[in-house]
Amino acid sequence: MKELWHLSALGILLLIPSGEASTDCPEGFVSFFADPSIPMETCLLFAMDRKREWHEAHTYCNSLRSELANLDDGELHWQVIDYIHRNPDMLDEAFHIGCTDEVTEGKWLWVNGSPVRMGPPHWFYNQPDGGTRENYCCLYYDDFLYSSCVNRQTMYTICQI
Repeated sequence: MKELWHLSALGILLLIPSGEASTDCPEGFVSFFADPSIPMETCLLFAMDRKREWHEAHTYCNSLRSELANLDDGELHWQVIDYIHRNPDMLDEAFHIGCTDEVTEGKWLWVNGSPVRMGPPHWFYNQPDGGTRENYCCLYYDDFLYSSCVNRQTMYTICQI
């Protein structure tokens, strides 16, 4: 019986290509591991079908049973930047992510209510700025660091499961 279990386990391992992790992400979502020491998968969708305002992007992600991306977790933000840089069609674009200070000016929160880490290394120099004219967080080309974005500005969306 023990030999049968070993053969079954070996058979399962042979089905997973060497150097590639299996993914449980829905179609269209890309698998990321925010913290390589914790084998918990994060699935992101780079929604480039059309540009949306921030609230429309939020609703769109929710319709996919996901949320606007929260990139404060571990190394996820750096992995997203790397992914964008490896995809030339994304390089001159900007993306909505899931933080805002629209409820209380200057108090940046992720859509799940958790506080956003402020300052370097994730925020671009002198960001956020713009006061009540810029209440939504986005990633702007070419550095893709956090920036406060002009209200009602349309751009692509990053959703997260």
